[in-house]
Amino acid sequence: MIKKIPFESLYLADHGWLKSRFHFSFAEYSDPENIHYGPLRVMNDDIVAAHQGFAMHPHENMEIISYVIRGELTHEDSMGNRESIGRGAVQYMSAGTGVMHSEMNEGEQEVRLIQTWIVPKEKGLTPQYGSKELDFRERHNKWLHLIGPEWSDAAIIIYQDANMFVSEIDAGRTLTFDLQSDRQLYVKIMEGQADINGVKFAYGDAAKVEDESLTIEATSDLHILLVEMIKS
Repeated sequence: MIKKIPFESLYLADHGWLKSRFHFSFAEYSDPENIHYGPLRVMNDDIVAAHQGFAMHPHENMEIISYVIRGELTHEDSMGNRESIGRGAVQYMSAGTGVMHSEMNEGEQEVRLIQTWIVPKEKGLTPQYGSKELDFRERHNKWLHLIGPEWSDAAIIIYQDANMFVSEIDAGRTLTFDLQSDRQLYVKIMEGQADINGVKFAYGDAAKVEDESLTIEATSDLHILLVEMIKS
Protein backbone atom coordinates (compact mmCIF):
# COMPACT_ATOMS: atom_id res chain seq x y z
CA MET A 1 0.00 0.00 0.00
CA ILE A 2 1.32 3.41 -1.04
CA LYS A 3 -0.49 6.52 0.18
CA LYS A 4 0.80 9.50 -1.79
CA ILE A 5 0.94 12.89 -0.05
CA PRO A 6 1.17 15.72 -2.63
CA PHE A 7 3.52 18.58 -1.78
CA GLU A 8 0.73 21.13 -2.29
CA SER A 9 -1.38 19.41 0.39
CA LEU A 10 1.24 19.99 3.09
CA TYR A 11 0.63 22.86 5.51
CA LEU A 12 2.61 25.98 4.51
CA ALA A 13 4.05 28.17 7.25
CA ASP A 14 5.34 31.41 5.68
CA HIS A 15 7.15 33.70 8.10
CA GLY A 16 9.03 35.66 5.47
CA TRP A 17 12.52 34.57 6.53
CA LEU A 18 11.27 30.97 6.81
CA LYS A 19 9.02 29.02 4.47
CA SER A 20 8.21 25.57 5.77
CA ARG A 21 6.01 22.69 4.66
CA PHE A 22 4.89 20.56 7.61
CA HIS A 23 4.34 16.86 6.93
CA PHE A 24 2.88 16.35 10.42
CA SER A 25 1.06 18.45 13.02
CA PHE A 26 3.62 21.00 14.25
CA ALA A 27 3.78 24.53 15.71
CA GLU A 28 0.79 26.54 14.44
CA TYR A 29 -0.47 23.57 12.37
CA SER A 30 -2.65 21.35 14.55
CA ASP A 31 -4.23 18.20 13.15
CA PRO A 32 -5.11 15.39 15.60
CA GLU A 33 -5.37 12.97 12.65
CA ASN A 34 -1.80 13.69 11.51
CA ILE A 35 0.39 13.63 14.63
CA HIS A 36 2.96 11.01 13.63
CA TYR A 37 3.77 7.94 11.53
CA GLY A 38 5.17 5.31 13.87
CA PRO A 39 8.09 6.97 15.74
CA LEU A 40 8.37 9.61 12.99
CA ARG A 41 7.00 12.74 14.68
CA VAL A 42 8.12 15.67 12.49
CA MET A 43 9.30 16.20 8.93
CA ASN A 44 9.62 19.83 7.88
CA ASP A 45 10.75 20.96 4.42
CA ASP A 46 12.37 24.28 5.37
CA ILE A 47 13.72 27.16 3.29
CA VAL A 48 15.66 29.67 5.42
CA ALA A 49 16.60 33.10 4.06
CA ALA A 50 20.18 34.40 4.12
CA HIS A 51 21.40 35.61 7.53
CA GLN A 52 18.34 34.16 9.26
CA GLY A 53 17.57 31.02 11.22
CA PHE A 54 16.36 29.37 14.39
CA ALA A 55 17.91 31.16 17.39
CA MET A 56 18.93 29.24 20.50
CA HIS A 57 15.96 27.26 21.89
CA PRO A 58 15.41 24.16 24.06
CA HIS A 59 14.56 20.55 23.18
CA GLU A 60 14.25 17.33 25.14
CA ASN A 61 13.45 13.66 24.52
CA MET A 62 13.67 13.83 20.73
CA GLU A 63 16.04 12.64 17.98
CA ILE A 64 16.52 15.64 15.65
CA ILE A 65 18.05 15.14 12.19
CA SER A 66 18.81 17.88 9.64
CA TYR A 67 19.70 17.01 6.04
CA VAL A 68 20.85 19.90 3.84
CA ILE A 69 19.72 20.08 0.22
CA ARG A 70 21.24 23.45 -0.67
CA GLY A 71 23.15 26.24 1.06
CA GLU A 72 25.04 25.92 4.34
CA LEU A 73 23.51 25.38 7.78
CA THR A 74 25.33 26.28 11.02
CA HIS A 75 24.51 24.36 14.19
CA GLU A 76 25.46 25.45 17.71
CA ASP A 77 24.40 23.85 21.00
CA SER A 78 24.81 23.99 24.76
CA MET A 79 27.06 20.90 24.65
CA GLY A 80 29.78 23.05 23.03
CA ASN A 81 29.30 21.95 19.43
CA ARG A 82 29.42 24.43 16.56
CA GLU A 83 29.83 23.60 12.88
CA SER A 84 28.47 24.27 9.40
CA ILE A 85 27.37 21.67 6.85
CA GLY A 86 26.42 21.88 3.17
CA ARG A 87 24.57 19.87 0.54
CA GLY A 88 24.23 16.16 1.22
CA ALA A 89 25.53 16.42 4.80
CA VAL A 90 23.58 15.48 7.91
CA GLN A 91 23.50 16.71 11.51
CA TYR A 92 22.01 14.78 14.40
CA MET A 93 21.16 15.81 17.95
CA SER A 94 19.61 13.62 20.60
CA ALA A 95 17.98 16.09 22.97
CA GLY A 96 17.52 13.51 25.75
CA THR A 97 17.40 15.12 29.19
CA GLY A 98 17.54 18.58 27.63
CA VAL A 99 19.73 20.71 25.40
CA MET A 100 19.72 24.16 23.80
CA HIS A 101 20.60 24.62 20.13
CA SER A 102 20.38 26.98 17.18
CA GLU A 103 20.38 26.40 13.42
CA MET A 104 21.36 29.45 11.40
CA ASN A 105 21.95 30.39 7.78
CA GLU A 106 25.04 32.59 7.99
CA GLY A 107 25.56 32.63 4.21
CA GLU A 108 24.46 34.78 1.30
CA GLN A 109 22.08 32.25 -0.26
CA GLU A 110 19.00 30.57 1.13
CA VAL A 111 19.25 27.19 2.80
CA ARG A 112 16.87 24.32 2.12
CA LEU A 113 16.87 21.45 4.57
CA ILE A 114 14.71 18.56 5.67
CA GLN A 115 14.38 18.46 9.44
CA THR A 116 13.14 15.19 10.88
CA TRP A 117 12.21 14.38 14.47
CA ILE A 118 12.03 10.78 15.68
CA VAL A 119 10.70 9.80 19.11
CA PRO A 120 13.46 7.99 21.05
CA LYS A 121 13.03 4.53 22.52
CA GLU A 122 12.88 5.99 26.05
CA LYS A 123 12.97 9.32 27.86
CA GLY A 124 15.79 10.81 29.91
CA LEU A 125 18.67 9.62 27.73
CA THR A 126 22.05 11.37 27.63
CA PRO A 127 22.12 14.14 24.99
CA GLN A 128 24.51 13.63 22.08
CA TYR A 129 25.49 15.26 18.80
CA GLY A 130 26.87 13.93 15.54
CA SER A 131 27.38 14.99 11.95
CA LYS A 132 28.69 13.58 8.68
CA GLU A 133 29.98 15.23 5.51
CA LEU A 134 29.29 12.59 2.88
CA ASP A 135 30.70 12.19 -0.61
CA PHE A 136 28.21 12.37 -3.49
CA ARG A 137 29.55 9.03 -4.77
CA GLU A 138 28.29 7.32 -1.61
CA ARG A 139 24.67 8.11 -2.55
CA HIS A 140 24.90 8.19 -6.36
CA ASN A 141 22.49 5.61 -7.80
CA LYS A 142 22.55 3.64 -4.53
CA TRP A 143 21.25 3.91 -0.99
CA LEU A 144 23.36 5.66 1.62
CA HIS A 145 22.43 4.59 5.16
CA LEU A 146 22.50 7.91 7.01
CA ILE A 147 20.83 7.18 10.35
CA GLY A 148 20.13 3.94 12.19
CA PRO A 149 20.02 2.09 15.54
CA GLU A 150 23.10 0.90 17.39
CA TRP A 151 23.18 -2.51 15.69
CA SER A 152 23.15 -0.99 12.18
CA ASP A 153 25.94 0.12 9.83
CA ALA A 154 24.51 3.66 9.57
CA ALA A 155 26.76 6.72 9.42
CA ILE A 156 25.10 8.10 12.58
CA ILE A 157 23.54 6.07 15.41
CA ILE A 158 20.28 7.15 17.08
CA TYR A 159 18.25 5.96 20.09
CA GLN A 160 15.47 4.29 18.07
CA ASP A 161 14.82 1.35 15.74
CA ALA A 162 14.47 3.63 12.73
CA ASN A 163 16.63 4.21 9.66
CA MET A 164 17.15 7.01 7.18
CA PHE A 165 18.40 6.39 3.64
CA VAL A 166 19.15 8.85 0.85
CA SER A 167 20.04 8.57 -2.83
CA GLU A 168 20.63 10.77 -5.86
CA ILE A 169 19.49 8.78 -8.89
CA ASP A 170 20.25 9.69 -12.49
CA ALA A 171 17.32 10.19 -14.87
CA GLY A 172 16.39 6.89 -16.48
CA ARG A 173 17.89 4.75 -13.71
CA THR A 174 15.95 2.44 -11.37
CA LEU A 175 16.60 1.68 -7.70
CA THR A 176 14.74 -0.78 -5.49
CA PHE A 177 14.15 -0.96 -1.75
CA ASP A 178 13.02 -4.14 0.01
CA LEU A 179 10.53 -3.56 2.83
CA GLN A 180 10.00 -6.29 5.42
CA SER A 181 6.43 -7.22 6.43
CA ASP A 182 6.80 -5.82 9.97
CA ARG A 183 8.27 -2.48 8.77
CA GLN A 184 6.91 0.70 7.18
CA LEU A 185 8.38 3.55 5.14
CA TYR A 186 7.99 7.28 4.77
CA VAL A 187 9.19 8.52 1.38
CA LYS A 188 10.23 12.12 0.62
CA ILE A 189 11.03 13.41 -2.88
CA MET A 190 13.50 16.23 -2.24
CA GLU A 191 14.33 17.05 -5.87
CA GLY A 192 13.19 15.74 -9.23
CA GLN A 193 10.47 13.35 -10.32
CA ALA A 194 9.92 9.60 -10.08
CA ASP A 195 7.60 6.74 -10.81
CA ILE A 196 7.32 4.58 -7.66
CA ASN A 197 5.45 1.31 -8.10
CA GLY A 198 3.48 2.92 -10.92
CA VAL A 199 2.61 6.10 -8.98
CA LYS A 200 3.99 9.42 -10.26
CA PHE A 201 5.82 11.67 -7.78
CA ALA A 202 7.22 15.18 -8.19
CA TYR A 203 9.21 17.75 -6.19
CA GLY A 204 8.30 17.73 -2.50
CA ASP A 205 5.80 14.87 -2.66
CA ALA A 206 5.81 12.21 0.06
CA ALA A 207 4.21 8.84 0.75
CA LYS A 208 3.42 6.35 3.48
CA VAL A 209 4.27 2.79 2.44
CA GLU A 210 3.33 -0.54 4.00
CA ASP A 211 3.33 -4.16 2.80
CA GLU A 212 5.20 -3.63 -0.46
CA SER A 213 8.76 -3.06 -1.57
CA LEU A 214 9.67 -0.17 -3.84
CA THR A 215 10.77 0.07 -7.45
CA ILE A 216 11.82 3.68 -8.03
CA GLU A 217 12.25 4.85 -11.62
CA ALA A 218 13.84 8.29 -11.84
CA THR A 219 11.99 10.19 -14.58
CA SER A 220 14.39 13.11 -14.02
CA ASP A 221 17.49 13.47 -11.88
CA LEU A 222 16.14 12.49 -8.48
CA HIS A 223 17.10 13.21 -4.86
CA ILE A 224 15.09 11.00 -2.50
CA LEU A 225 14.96 10.28 1.24
CA LEU A 226 13.42 7.30 3.04
CA VAL A 227 12.64 6.80 6.73
CA GLU A 228 12.24 3.08 7.49
CA MET A 229 10.86 1.98 10.86
CA ILE A 230 8.95 -0.66 12.80
CA LYS A 231 5.31 -0.86 11.76
CA SER A 232 3.02 1.00 14.16
